Amino acid sequence: MKKKNFDDLKVADIEQLRKKVSDLQKAKTNELLELKMGKTKNVHAAKAMKRDIAKIKTIIRMKLTAKTSITKTEKEDKPSGDSVNKTEVKSHAAS
Repeated sequence: MKKKNFDDLKVADIEQLRKKVSDLQKAKTNELLELKMGKTKNVHAAKAMKRDIAKIKTIIRMKLTAKTSITKTEKEDKPSGDSVNKTEVKSHAAS
């Protein structure tokens, strides 16, 4: 996979990336079968597809991690009204 194609995949959404992984896995399987039957001489094609699949899965993982970390930060930034009331009750009970 060329650097330009890799950069294009970084801006794609997760569903498109999952579809691309699925397509590459099918293509890799076909390539391996053809290699075993002796129809193709390109032994490096399946290895390159395997690397491409790993790269795309890495992008998916990075996007999911970024998405969950953003939602966690948003939850931490929002103070809930219940926690304030509980601290007030605890401080009054202690005094």
